Amino acid sequence: MKQKRKLSTIEHLVEGNIVCFVRLEGSFHVDQVRSALSRVQRKHPALRALIREEPDGLYYEADSAPEIPLRIVPRVTEDDYRRECQTELTTEFVYDQPQLRAVWLRSAVTESDESDLLLATSHRICDGMSIFTIVREVLRSLHTDEELIPYEPITERDIIGDYQPPQPWKRKLTVGLINGLLRLVPNSRQAPENSEHYLEWRADRELSNALKQRCKAEGVSVHALLVVALDRALLAVFGKEKAPRWIDNQIDPRRRLRVAALKSDTLFLGGGGFKLRTEKAPDVEFWVRTRAINKEIREQIEQEIRNIPSRFHFFEMLRTPTSGQVQWMVRMYYALRMKDRLDRFPLSNLGNVAALDSDAPFRLKDLRLYVHSFRIGALGLITYTVNGEMRFYCISDENSMTRSQMDALRREFMALLRHQVIQPNNGVSEVPACSVQSLDIPITTERAHI
Repeated sequence: MKQKRKLSTIEHLVEGNIVCFVRLEGSFHVDQVRSALSRVQRKHPALRALIREEPDGLYYEADSAPEIPLRIVPRVTEDDYRRECQTELTTEFVYDQPQLRAVWLRSAVTESDESDLLLATSHRICDGMSIFTIVREVLRSLHTDEELIPYEPITERDIIGDYQPPQPWKRKLTVGLINGLLRLVPNSRQAPENSEHYLEWRADRELSNALKQRCKAEGVSVHALLVVALDRALLAVFGKEKAPRWIDNQIDPRRRLRVAALKSDTLFLGGGGFKLRTEKAPDVEFWVRTRAINKEIREQIEQEIRNIPSRFHFFEMLRTPTSGQVQWMVRMYYALRMKDRLDRFPLSNLGNVAALDSDAPFRLKDLRLYVHSFRIGALGLITYTVNGEMRFYCISDENSMTRSQMDALRREFMALLRHQVIQPNNGVSEVPACSVQSLDIPITTERAHI
């Protein structure tokens, strides 16, 4: 009998897709792609499991999944990937298929050795850093015969360990009250409408390097720089009354072995985060503020890492709401939320993406990340660095931020970043160029199945 594990409350609630687009220059054949996907699947338990629906919720059934599906599509133009991205973003993962799909856009031009690879995964098994892990392992397996060492499944209990709340009776009382309220939530048959739009842009290598060097000189992290620039850009766009009160920051507990059960290349979801209060009167000099934020970030990360077992323990005790109850809660959230008022704005900094080995026989020309939520609309700014360029991906629905506000945020944000590397005393008179590119894929709410 195959092993089963019930999905956690977080995994039950998360319904969305992540797609990573990779443009490669070099030649390889379909057998190499299939072999690479197979080896990555053998390594990760989440890619070998299927989801089974039972009366009390969803379960993972270990080592039951067929091979990862691969679609091969002719690549006629450089923009064909947009159509395939939209398809993969808006197509739900059915329970009897692996939680990873691949699309290879193979060039239809005989003399071209450029192709696009799309890797799409369910967000319930994979966060932003996890998809980059999959990309890196697939690309490495395209040109090496190295077998990847399989992992044992990571469960909530592995992360919780022997943690016990300091006052168990108080936690049981709190959880009991919440579970009682959850039982009263009605079911809704009508799925919430969710239409998202996004804007992506980049800072070229010159500006990206200048910003990193300035951060190094100031003794702060790039993330602290991004927080302050985003904070002030949001204030400029929304004004004092409507600007978000908090910036939510995601953390990765796999980095620096912060959680013993998680290795750096473990697929993982739900690492937690922390929030930073935004400024309402930014009269403090930019780098003074950045140094203060840098210190606060270090302190909050340390505290959040300590809190991870407690949070997982708490969620493990919660009653899992049904899909219909979640739909009702999402619809009520949108109905009750004050329009044109953001309370929090998420920032996810994924750092430097080293997706390709230096000895690979092909070249990584481009890499981009896209997300879509089937329930509550996605919102926030995702940043990462690839090929020496800082990339920015802003996503929202119309209830949170309009397209014009998103574009205004981009302009304010980049103006603030460029201004930080203008140093009249060191002879720099030119502002490094910022290459901005909008690749807007319309996201529809219609759900498809492959």
